[in-house]
Amino acid sequence: MKKRNHIDIEQLDLLKKQVERRLNFPLKAPDDYSRLSDLLKDEGCGTVSATTLKRIWGYISDTGSDYRPNAYTVTALCRLIGFRDIEEFCASDFPVQSHEFSGKFVESHKLPQDIEIELRWQPNRVCILRHVKATLFKVVSVENSTTLREGDLVECGCFTQHAPAYFSRVFSEGRDPSTSIAGSASGITYRILNHDKTGS
Repeated sequence: MKKRNHIDIEQLDLLKKQVERRLNFPLKAPDDYSRLSDLLKDEGCGTVSATTLKRIWGYISDTGSDYRPNAYTVTALCRLIGFRDIEEFCASDFPVQSHEFSGKFVESHKLPQDIEIELRWQPNRVCILRHVKATLFKVVSVENSTTLREGDLVECGCFTQHAPAYFSRVFSEGRDPSTSIAGSASGITYRILNHDKTGS
């Protein structure tokens, strides 16, 4: 018998919400759970059946309303949103779920071509993007990310200090285009690297 994870209901609810933010759609229809199951496998996070995911989200309740996934499944979901395990996820100091960001921001289409921007987010993620055109960037280098790879092309319309960065499209060789979020837990900080190209 598989060991159950000691995740409480509040932690599980928050984890589910962050997974849905990563997917950019709520899990409601049967096909949604199959898509998530495929994504977990494709991203190398682990093999979790659509049936198990339906139990976690309460789509089916054949095991009762107090169902808790095992540690393997919880870890797979954590890895999908960029965390090693549930301990790292719970230590990430998540912001309030409903939050309006009013910090400093930069619009992608206003950046000069070939300008580089450094993004940092928890836990210990670092990514340098080179502006290609409009909202398109190339990943020059990346550290500790489970979703972005060097050479990927990503689309992002705006970067805001201490807010998540939403990549509406990620183009990676050998994989279908996808969406991704950097800093879904604590937001990102950004820094323009080659300031001389901005004229500032």
